[in-house]
Amino acid sequence: MNTDVLVKLVIIFIVSFLPITEVRGGIPLAVAWFSNDSTMLVAGVLTAVAGNMLIAPFVLYLLRYVDRFIRSSKIVPAILRSAYIKVLDYVQRKSKRFENYEATALALFVGVPLPATGAWTGSLIAFLLGMDRRKALIAVELGVLIASIIVFAASYAGITILKKIFYLQ
Repeated sequence: MNTDVLVKLVIIFIVSFLPITEVRGGIPLAVAWFSNDSTMLVAGVLTAVAGNMLIAPFVLYLLRYVDRFIRSSKIVPAILRSAYIKVLDYVQRKSKRFENYEATALALFVGVPLPATGAWTGSLIAFLLGMDRRKALIAVELGVLIASIIVFAASYAGITILKKIFYLQ
């Protein structure tokens, strides 16, 4: 594998890990760069999916420590700590009514490839709802797979159509 390809794969990975772009940015890059080489296209798409799938374990793990810090730190003003705890308690109390549907809803939320509906936001929502981490992780990862399929299909179809319109190889 040459350096140019490796750099492109690293860029795809980073773009897929970023909060705004996620697979909505990584997979189209892979399709644009590697659509003429099916082996590299698979590598690029898998790199994008892997980059996006690393978000949920990272965020869910990190939020646990942020929560502990806010709840126990003397640095955080008491009024902010109190407001934080009240908001979390309120959201978790209200979410109990929908506990049977929360994993499915979260997977579908993450799976719709629109702005602010990816793994970052889904992980934050799972934390706010007080979901079991394993259940949240499975739901977010399933959502990432759904979004990846949708984005790949749209990107590949779009590139194919553009090539036919402009007679590109």
